[in-house]
Amino acid sequence: MSAELQQVRKRIDTLTDELEQQGRKRSRAERELAETEKSEQDARRQLTEVRAELGQSRDRQAELQQQSVRQRQHLEEQRSMLAQQVRMAYVQGNEEWLRVALNQEDVTALGRRMTYYSYLSRQRGETIRDVTAALAELEATRTELEAELQHLIALEARAAEKVEEIARMRATRSTLVSQISADIRNKDAEISRLQAQANELTELVEALARVVPAMPETGAEPFAGKTASLNWPVKGAVQRRFGAPRAGGTLKWQGVLLKAPAGADVRSVYHGRVVFSDWLNGMGLLVIVDHGSGYMSLYAHNQDLLKDVGDWVNPDEVIAHVGDSGGQNAAGLYFEIRKDGKPVDPQRWVR
Repeated sequence: MSAELQQVRKRIDTLTDELEQQGRKRSRAERELAETEKSEQDARRQLTEVRAELGQSRDRQAELQQQSVRQRQHLEEQRSMLAQQVRMAYVQGNEEWLRVALNQEDVTALGRRMTYYSYLSRQRGETIRDVTAALAELEATRTELEAELQHLIALEARAAEKVEEIARMRATRSTLVSQISADIRNKDAEISRLQAQANELTELVEALARVVPAMPETGAEPFAGKTASLNWPVKGAVQRRFGAPRAGGTLKWQGVLLKAPAGADVRSVYHGRVVFSDWLNGMGLLVIVDHGSGYMSLYAHNQDLLKDVGDWVNPDEVIAHVGDSGGQNAAGLYFEIRKDGKPVDPQRWVR
């Protein structure tokens, strides 16, 4: 890791710690929601790793089974060859060597016969060794296949355990979201809560702009020149538009809310560097990408985050998966673009 990246991560870790200190002012249910959703992300990551390993194990098992079939065929061929050689030796009889030696044939014919019988004997010995080797290979494959089967069973058990763990966390999360909703006794309390969350996000973006070093030259066209040319980060209908009234008109949406199924890929809209990848109050699991020249894109309410601070991303690269973190009632992606810390309409940038 470069010294510059270490410094960036250290600064951002300090910011995260400060946010967590502010989070102590939140209700107990909100703090527990943060821990539950982050733990759920960890469980989902582990489940993804287990499932990938399961796929590799199944592929290896299929490969070993095919190998076993080929080895059995080879073994049967060697056994058949050996059986023919044994039958030939039996038909000729054990006295064949003596009979040939006493035969009144000339020396040349006798030499040819003895060479022939010597060849048969040597070939039979080689076939026996081949059969023995084929048996050993087949047994080794059986042993490896059995070990792979046991490994597969263990992986399936781990995957089932993670699925159950995620289900328990989802149930806990549902209870906490209901509790948080119940704690909001009137519209004024809801407005105050939403305003505090918006302020926290703005403070984070402004702090990131101060601590993150300027983007180096990448050779890519500046973000400012990509108006109306970027792809949406996820495929889905726009449920809330930038500037639309929120909370009865007291507040306004500072980004867009896109409807998408849980687990759908979330893609970076352009080249950039990840400057935040963590949980934030109201945003849930949030990733922020710095595109240079004061531009940042924000992707919130994710199910899990695939990139860490300092990672470089390309246009349309998968950086997260759609979720409902941050206490949302339904899966979807909240997407913002900011210039010098201020929200701008994302629909100006996408086609």
